[in-house]
Amino acid sequence: MSHEITRMYANAATAAKAAEELREEGFADIFVVNPPGSADVPVSAIAAQIALGHVHLPEARIYAKGVAAGHALVTVHAPFGSGRLAETILASHGPVESGLPQAEPDRIWDDAAPLSSAMMMPLLINDPDPMSKVLGIPAVTSGECSFSEKLGMPLLTNGELGDRGRLGLPFLSNNPTPLSSALGLPVLSKRQ
Repeated sequence: MSHEITRMYANAATAAKAAEELREEGFADIFVVNPPGSADVPVSAIAAQIALGHVHLPEARIYAKGVAAGHALVTVHAPFGSGRLAETILASHGPVESGLPQAEPDRIWDDAAPLSSAMMMPLLINDPDPMSKVLGIPAVTSGECSFSEKLGMPLLTNGELGDRGRLGLPFLSNNPTPLSSALGLPVLSKRQ
C-alpha cells in the first residue's frame, strides 16, 4: 500500500531536482510532468498525462491547468511508513500553489473536554453565548435589551415591586412547602 503525494514546482529544473532527491532516498514510483513545449496542447491532454501517474482524474484536471501555465508536477507513491520523508523532501524544494483545495488541518483532541472534541465543537465555557452560535441565531440579550423586549412584551418585573411579584407572592420563602401550605394540603401521607 502506498500514499500518493503530489507537488507542483515553478519550473522543470526544480521538479527534476526534487525527483532526483526522491530517487536517491530509495523512492521508485515517481512521475514528473513538465510543461508542454507549445501553447496549443489542450489541458485535457495534460490531465491525461498526469493521470498516467495514478492521480485521480478530477485532481489531474486541476493540476493540468498549472502545468499548462508553465509549472512542473512531481508525483510520488510513497510506501507505507515513508510518506513523511517524501513530503519533507518535496517541501525542501519550494513547491508552489497547485490550485487543489487544501484539506482542513486535523483537530487536536482535548482530554479536558472530550465531548466537545468528539463533536468538533468549541468549548461552551469559553463563549459568552454558545447556543446562539450553535443554533445560528443572534444573542437574545446584548447590552440593555431584555428577552421581553425581543418578544415585544412588557417586562414582568422591573424591581419596583420589591420582594413580591405581580401576584403578591414573595419571590423567596422560608417555608419548605409553600404550595402545600397555600392549598392546605398535608405534606406527608401515612399509609395504613
